[in-house]
This record gives sequence, C-alpha cells and structure tokens, in this order.
Amino acid sequence: MNPVRSAFLAAALAATTLTPVLAQDAAGSCILAGRLGESGWAPRMPGVALLGANGQAVTSANRQALAGVRQVRLSAPALLSRCDGNNELALGEDPPRPKSAVPAAGPGVHAVEAVHFPRLRRGGELVELRLTVASDRLVSVTR
Repeated sequence: MNPVRSAFLAAALAATTLTPVLAQDAAGSCILAGRLGESGWAPRMPGVALLGANGQAVTSANRQALAGVRQVRLSAPALLSRCDGNNELALGEDPPRPKSAVPAAGPGVHAVEAVHFPRLRRGGELVELRLTVASDRLVSVTR
C-alpha cells in the first residue's frame, strides 16, 4: 500500500475514534467544583482544588472570591459536561443510559476560562468551571 495513503487512512481512523471526545470538548468542557448553599460549601467536590491567578488556593465560599479562580488542580479525573452557565438547571426527563466511556479532564492543573453559578431549583447553586483542557490531557472514564 502507498505510504501516503496509509498515513491518510491512519489519520482518518484516529479522527473517527476521537470525534466523540472532540465533539464534547467543542460543546463545552465544564466540571462541577461543588454546590454553594446559604452557609457556604454544601458540599465541595473531593479532589478539586481551586487556584487563583497567582497559584494560591482559593478557599472562600463566596461568589466574589470564586469568580477569581483561574486554575484548578484535579487529583483524579473529572467528568466533562455541557456548560450551563448561570442558567437554572433544566429537569431531566430522560431515562438513565447504560454505562459507557465518557470524556474527562485528567489529573493535574488546568486553566479555568470562566466560573458560572447555575441555580438549583431547591435552593443554592452549583460552582461550574469552564476549563481549557489540552487534547493530551483528556481521558476516558466509565459512568
């Protein structure tokens, strides 16, 4: 087989296998850092450390301090999801899907593009982080 054609076929196959991950990345690369209630974190996600622009930990649970988050350090893979922004979360009516491999941000430090606070219907709000995840830092987890 022609070496150029082999390389093209290999690239096409790789693109086909990565399409779901890249589509997820294009749709939004958000993770949840936790839930804010009236009295602060309720709860904060384990394995997620919020960092400011200078790399120091952001531990305060008020919106102003959390808006200053510029990086996140993950100690374990974090499921990437669609970004809801500051909108109220919609009620899900879909039945649970069978477990499958889904994209996640791998452990390490990732840049945070934006911090959003989607409101929960029963009070409180989530802390949603829009991440910049390099393609070599994407991993797959089963959920």
